Amino acid sequence: MIWVKNFGKMIKEERLSWGMSRGRLQKLSHVDRETIADIENGKILEPDFYEMLNICDAVSYTHLTLPT
Repeated sequence: MIWVKNFGKMIKEERLSWGMSRGRLQKLSHVDRETIADIENGKILEPDFYEMLNICDAVSYTHLTLPT
């Protein structure tokens, strides 16, 4: 799944487009701030499914069409 490789970049772009800090995303998603930073910076290439789900929900990411 190609989109997983770009997940961190996509999340960062979406988070910034909402003017959201990592700290705010942490509170909304219940995912550790350092984990969010590692995902965004490509240090975690295959995040936990539930972390991805919570992050996507927090930034209203569900409105985007992800390639399969």
